[in-house]
Amino acid sequence: MKKKIFAMTAALCLTLTSFAGCGGNGKGGKSGGAKEAVAGYTGTDTVSNEYESVTVDGSAHEYKKAKDITDQEIELTYFHFDQDETVQLLADRFMEIYPNIHVNVKFEKVADYNTTLGTLVSNGETPDIIMHSDCDYALSNQLLADISSYWNSDEETQGLADTVNSAQLGTYHLEGGQRYSVPVKFFPGAMFIDRNVLKTLNLEIPTQQWKWSDMIQLIKDATVLNSPDGMAYYGLGYYNRLDSYYGIAARQDIIGEFGFTGKTFDLSEWAIGEQEFSNLKLGGYIAPQTETQAMEDWMGDWEGWAGASSHCAVFTEAFWTFQNTWNTPGYKENYNMDIVPYVIPAVSDADAGADHHSIATIDYGGITTSCAYPREAYELLKFMSFGIDGWHTRCEIYGDESITNASGTALKYDVMPVPITKDQGVWDAYIDVFCAGMDDEHVQLWRDYFNSCMQPISYGWTNIAGYWNFCDEYFNSIGIHDLVDNGTAQAADYVDEANRKANYYHAQAMLDYFGPTGYNVLSESEQSEYQQMVTDNQ
Repeated sequence: MKKKIFAMTAALCLTLTSFAGCGGNGKGGKSGGAKEAVAGYTGTDTVSNEYESVTVDGSAHEYKKAKDITDQEIELTYFHFDQDETVQLLADRFMEIYPNIHVNVKFEKVADYNTTLGTLVSNGETPDIIMHSDCDYALSNQLLADISSYWNSDEETQGLADTVNSAQLGTYHLEGGQRYSVPVKFFPGAMFIDRNVLKTLNLEIPTQQWKWSDMIQLIKDATVLNSPDGMAYYGLGYYNRLDSYYGIAARQDIIGEFGFTGKTFDLSEWAIGEQEFSNLKLGGYIAPQTETQAMEDWMGDWEGWAGASSHCAVFTEAFWTFQNTWNTPGYKENYNMDIVPYVIPAVSDADAGADHHSIATIDYGGITTSCAYPREAYELLKFMSFGIDGWHTRCEIYGDESITNASGTALKYDVMPVPITKDQGVWDAYIDVFCAGMDDEHVQLWRDYFNSCMQPISYGWTNIAGYWNFCDEYFNSIGIHDLVDNGTAQAADYVDEANRKANYYHAQAMLDYFGPTGYNVLSESEQSEYQQMVTDNQ
């Protein structure tokens, strides 16, 4: 059985290119110049948190209509790489709440998103709101406006997953407190276990408070190459490597990949996870990859997938694999698997016994510097991303399986992210939709999992300036994963050089993006510190 392939943003790396024909003037950005507002428009710089209740036909939810939104007829363009049918329906609902605001939705698949965005900007058609997976592209072109005044005054932003504010996700860690991005799509990191495999092998099912060493031991114990049924059992089937997981799980002061603490990197923990994963591969504990001779020898299918084998215990699959594949009717009917979620385990006993940081796929969005209606654009961005009203609408959409994508698949089985708000009403509605058809035991397992993964830390390319430049120009160029995986190098041997390179690329990016030739928002002390980092790490 082939694994379904989905064009998810986490699996694709975007090419960094330059906008053609875009002017820029430092703080003003390079979005092709500000659009003109309609005559008489007066926007606000903050969120008043004053609302009136409104209802719409076909929904039981009571919506909050902001009182500080203009009553003039305006248009906003929302350019995205989210699930298109879902976004169109969200836009329709927003326009029912705010009938004076016309929302123009534009979609592009993530692989072509930056190219199309560049064309729109060059043609003087810069959208009001954009998404970004690769933050370096958006920041280097000064596309994103500072929306900290709206975020800081909006009461809803204090009710989000803890690390959105404590780890300053979307802020780029500027001393001035600027915020350029908000989380739009959230897919928490997960470990999945096939409990039927553990039962077959007479292995103990771990608790939700497991720690990293428990997971490694389970992977080893569940590897039985000479099994009675003639088909080998493997401890781990992987989509994501363990190095990124370990690098966040190791310490609670780490708030980004590669040991990022807000200004500098330390890849020491990354190296431990990288080496541990390599050792598992070299030791024969990891299932073959698809489209390899080893896979064909194991499953009798060149295009086989460990997730359809019923002979693999633990998976580092992306979150969406459960709903898009394992939880679809075909899988539940045809495969003898009992897939349940676990939080990515912490390394220390103390962290494992409490909620702790874990890596997550988060795509961000923001308001462009050319937007003429930033207060209204913020309300639309919020509705499309973390807002309570938007999430109640999403749950209604996902709960109606008659609503399908162009291929006829119900939207909950296409792309169904996770709420990043902690609002209990949203979560009750989401659990009802996500866990529809499950027995009480499995519903509780999912509740426990969701409760344990609300301290997300983003993958680096989405949230750390210069991260992708570092990966593209150093990390990937030397083929570090292959060197360690084939046993010709030890990950620890690269830590010192990688630290220097990562700190150099980050510091240079901060100067380029936020210094005098960019947004021009760095303080003198910040400029001096980053300039010294560049000098010290060249």
